[in-house]
Amino acid sequence: MQLDILYRTVYSYEPAVAGAVTLLRMRPRSRPGLTVFESTTIADPGFITKSYVDAWGTLTEIAEFDKRHSESTFEVRASVEIHQPETESAAELAPWERHLYLAGSQRVQLDEMAAVGWNVGGEGQTWLSVESFLRWLPLRFQYQVGATDADTPISQFIAQGAGVCQDFAHVLIAMLRLWGWPARYVSGYFFSASPEQNHRIEAEAMHAWVEAYRPGLGWVALDATSGQYADDRYVPVGYGRDYGDVSPVRGVLHGVSEQMSVAYLEITRQHRPQQ
Repeated sequence: MQLDILYRTVYSYEPAVAGAVTLLRMRPRSRPGLTVFESTTIADPGFITKSYVDAWGTLTEIAEFDKRHSESTFEVRASVEIHQPETESAAELAPWERHLYLAGSQRVQLDEMAAVGWNVGGEGQTWLSVESFLRWLPLRFQYQVGATDADTPISQFIAQGAGVCQDFAHVLIAMLRLWGWPARYVSGYFFSASPEQNHRIEAEAMHAWVEAYRPGLGWVALDATSGQYADDRYVPVGYGRDYGDVSPVRGVLHGVSEQMSVAYLEITRQHRPQQ
């Protein structure tokens, strides 16, 4: 599937701040299964000073603002094609990957899973158990915008029974790791309409899903929010242990200020001739 992506986040400051340095993880890069034809990032009124691929494989950009401003805009535009690779990585995981993708983390607390309402068990659970749990999650929890934020712990999400995609992803990751399946958090863009329904969608945020490592197959993408395998409508951007490793915008302000933000996402399906 070929998609054009526009993602914009606007931050407002009161009072104005003297400057800022911001890390951005918003722009996709080519990888097995994903071809990026072109992509750009704009930071206004600032500028991008550096870009690099971090240890998790995420394209990271540094935006700097060297003058007083009351509003900053970060915008990504990208044209991509998602296709099924033979496999992303059927090779054995590196020791550090196996350790970190099986351990708990700040937002993936393994000891909270006993309260989820599922017979947790221990390591050795089959892939059939993974698929059953994946399908059950949207029945157990309600997707509700605004019910949680970036700092909401798993325990609160489980107790209230409602949250957003990152909460669903954290719960699935925790269960996978308890069962001995290495799992990582994925952030990116999701064309949520079927091709037959619409050629364009609008949303207010990026999406989050999960990849579990299966020996001999590599990373398998699972969307805990919808209880399904991820397909060619999903455009990965960032990878990590949890949301903290892939947050789209994270920075330091020069000054004390209250801030508000609003985001806009538009994804358009295209029909380009094959090269």
